[in-house]
Amino acid sequence: MQCIFTAIPLSRFFLLMATFLAILIPNLSRAGAATSISGQDANGKSVTVNGTGHYTVVLYTNPDLEDDSRKLTLALDPYRGRSDFAFVRVVDLRGGVPPGMRSIVRGHIRDEETKENARLKKAGVSASSNAAPIIPDFNGTTLNALGWDSIYDQIHVVIYDPSGKEIKRLANVSDPKQVTKVVESVL
Repeated sequence: MQCIFTAIPLSRFFLLMATFLAILIPNLSRAGAATSISGQDANGKSVTVNGTGHYTVVLYTNPDLEDDSRKLTLALDPYRGRSDFAFVRVVDLRGGVPPGMRSIVRGHIRDEETKENARLKKAGVSASSNAAPIIPDFNGTTLNALGWDSIYDQIHVVIYDPSGKEIKRLANVSDPKQVTKVVESVL
């Protein structure tokens, strides 16, 4: 008789353990997964900033840093045609653009992207093979997700690996070589 009563609690124990493991195992597989960060580009398309399948360089810039960010963009041209490389720019426009003017700003960004694509095409880099979206961040959502909530006066860069995990963060970038050196070391 004692064996029957012992078997019942053991079967309940195994049932509880099986239920616990069924709940725990999917969470363990996601534990190392990167949290997706996204924003809307100038066309209103959602862009995953730390996308998977390639190394991604994300650049913080704002209208005051336009010349410096252009130098960095040009320095990254040699990598732009690679299938394992992506480049995303997030433009800080928090508080600087009234809602009624945002469509004009997006249009200006689209015009600049068209010029850049023509320049890249002349350089032999297909714009369609490696578009570099520009995210105009009017409210700080993408900037905050990137940890750039109090950044204003310097270019900053974060680099993600092919699984979307951050591997390097550069603050106060003053020379494009700071970034290209890191990019070269990870590619």
